[in-house]
Amino acid sequence: MQNQPQGSSAYAISIRSLLYRPGERRAISVTLDADTTALYGVTCIEQPQITGELVNEAGVLYLTYTVTCTPDLVCDRCLSPVRIAMENAFSHVVVTQIASEQNDSEFLLASDAVLDLAEVVMTDFRLSLPTKILCRSDCRGLCPVCGQDRNTGECRCDSDDVTVCFQS
Repeated sequence: MQNQPQGSSAYAISIRSLLYRPGERRAISVTLDADTTALYGVTCIEQPQITGELVNEAGVLYLTYTVTCTPDLVCDRCLSPVRIAMENAFSHVVVTQIASEQNDSEFLLASDAVLDLAEVVMTDFRLSLPTKILCRSDCRGLCPVCGQDRNTGECRCDSDDVTVCFQS
């Protein structure tokens, strides 16, 4: 795995024995530490809890898991803290080689028969975050002139006359 952050090797899982034993299962239950999540640009109030399994079904290796986490987010409009407990389920087909580059997005590649669980989980988790994070659906945001949080009160700025705000 290329460009692997330091420390993520603690979450490396050897899948070699699972690859050749149809019907074989391995349970996964792990909590990612704060240093590992920070390496992927995520801070959490409650660290990611991963539960799932690796299963070889008829020679095909499947990874299915659920990640539960409370990320430390900020509202995109008013910059107030947002604490949303998240629980997401993911599944992947794990392969050790890919026949063509056209298929590389369909499979999870573990070329050395080692799966970096932290990399997989944090990539899936980051992609599952909403593109727009709001403290509430009707958040009014900050005044672009004086910075007043419009959810807590009105400012004296006038959209037509920007100088009013700075005279008070």
